[in-house]
Amino acid sequence: MAMNQKISDLTAAGEQVYHLGFGEARFPVHPKILAAFHAHATERSYSPVIGLPELRANVADYYKRKFNIQAVPNRVMIGAGSKSLLYAAMAALEGDVLLPVPSWVSYDTHAYLTGKQVTWVDTRPEDNYCLTAEGLEAGLKLARANGQSPRIIVLNSPSNPTGAMIPPQMMADLMVVAKREDLVIISDEIYAETAYGDIPHASPAHYYPERTIITGGLSKHLSLGGWRLGVAIIPNNDFGAELYRYMTSIASNIWTTASAPIQYAAIVAYSNDPDLDEYVKICTTINGYVTGYLYDTLTESGVPCAVAAGGFYVYPNFAPWREVLAAKHDVHTSQDLANFLLAENHLATLPGSDFGAKPSDLTLRLATSYLYALTEAEAENLLTVYQQNLPREEFLRQACPNVVATCESFKSLVAGLKK
Repeated sequence: MAMNQKISDLTAAGEQVYHLGFGEARFPVHPKILAAFHAHATERSYSPVIGLPELRANVADYYKRKFNIQAVPNRVMIGAGSKSLLYAAMAALEGDVLLPVPSWVSYDTHAYLTGKQVTWVDTRPEDNYCLTAEGLEAGLKLARANGQSPRIIVLNSPSNPTGAMIPPQMMADLMVVAKREDLVIISDEIYAETAYGDIPHASPAHYYPERTIITGGLSKHLSLGGWRLGVAIIPNNDFGAELYRYMTSIASNIWTTASAPIQYAAIVAYSNDPDLDEYVKICTTINGYVTGYLYDTLTESGVPCAVAAGGFYVYPNFAPWREVLAAKHDVHTSQDLANFLLAENHLATLPGSDFGAKPSDLTLRLATSYLYALTEAEAENLLTVYQQNLPREEFLRQACPNVVATCESFKSLVAGLKK
């Protein structure tokens, strides 16, 4: 919030700020989904706590078709955004929590609010900050040595903040340890449909379905974050049946039900419609152009980054210039670095320390989604220009000039640090 205030102050003063601090997909609402919303705008009665039956059936079929997840409608839950379902799952489960470094900020808060202790588990840049089986074993050992009872691990692939994806073999090895230790996996797969790299999406449920809870929603791949429609896929076994009852009780007492008009629109969003599949593919391709261009710019300039493969995030590490940043710019932490970039280069970023990284790591989370399509007209133009089948850089110059300008600013920054 402090960063947003600084951005507002600079903007009010007439300064150009390149906003890489907020991750929100910006594409237009697909006409078929919008039509369904309009057609059901007068639906105002309470729907079932767990969601409309037709929607739950469509979600189950969608996850089978798209991700080979053996979901069943009576183990699908609809919520007011995926974060509400993540929280409900955390509240319903016993034990303490393991979180890979770095992880999305809400996971730690969910654990705190539900009375659980958290152990942050180290990851390595050479693994793209993905948790490995060896890392999980070390995290379990550390948590138990500190008197904790680790029973839950939260995974997120593609990752916010890194944009990296856990490769299938790494996920399989990770689940061998999880199964042996009888852990419960909360798999936040909200970015699953935004994968644009060569790594196939691998859900923990492919290897350990009996204890994996999947959460997702409409926010990222369909640019519907403000509609707050989330889904959870619960295991179809005795463990899942008990968990489902607990989560339903929590939902009933907190949000009661997701918005009825939004649920009816979601029935269309989760239908087997080739037009929607093609639209998601186009949006994902554009996300890949933008994020890949920033990733390429940084890595070609010598800045180490996790390999960006999904979502709209890049996670650079400025440690190679630790000495010059400290000596010339009084930058010693990732928060110092974020403040410096905003003040000197008008690049608004978030420090890696917000996501569990050590402050001294000098890592940042860069979100590309606020660099383009800032208005509905710009978003429509983005899709129009895309239809011209231009090379990536030419497409960006025509449709996303702020992306190119941001990359030029980073090039200039790094060149200055090298001097």
